[in-house]
Amino acid sequence: MKKKKEVKQATTYQTKSKAVKLGGDFDTELIKEFASTWVLLDAYDKETLDINSKTKKSISLVAGELAGAIKNLRGELFKKSQATELFAQERKSGSVEGIVGNVMQSFGGQSLYPSLEEKAAHLLYFMVKNHPFVDGNKRSGAFTFIWFLRKYCARASHNINPATLIVLTLLIAESDPSKKEQMVALVTNLLK
Repeated sequence: MKKKKEVKQATTYQTKSKAVKLGGDFDTELIKEFASTWVLLDAYDKETLDINSKTKKSISLVAGELAGAIKNLRGELFKKSQATELFAQERKSGSVEGIVGNVMQSFGGQSLYPSLEEKAAHLLYFMVKNHPFVDGNKRSGAFTFIWFLRKYCARASHNINPATLIVLTLLIAESDPSKKEQMVALVTNLLK
């Protein structure tokens, strides 16, 4: 039986723009580039994710303003035949106002959710999980999340692209309610 030599083997494949050599340095660079991914996935598995919040900024979110923005979303989607008359119709009057009130509440002069990231993550979670609308809760929740981040100039809003927003929204929609804090912590960590 021949003794096999260990050979550092690299595979090359062609992309549209350049050839990429796999193995060795390529692997190391990927590991480094996505280092925070390995940390977050491990913390998620161990249920030790902490809320990463940094943007402490005094804001005033009015439910009517959010409702108007959702109405604009509804109108645009309806024009494109991507929504029905039921889209963004509240199941119970005041549902959106209640969600905004929950997110913006304070106790003893301290905001329950002190950072923009926490507020945004909770808006997404509550809009998706509380089902305030007859139809369109995921779309309205995703829109509310990115609308809030962009409106209040959260630098981290640019970390969220359409694909990430879809995945976060569906992850929250499918999550067990007992995992709420983990979902919120995951979202805030993605906003760093």
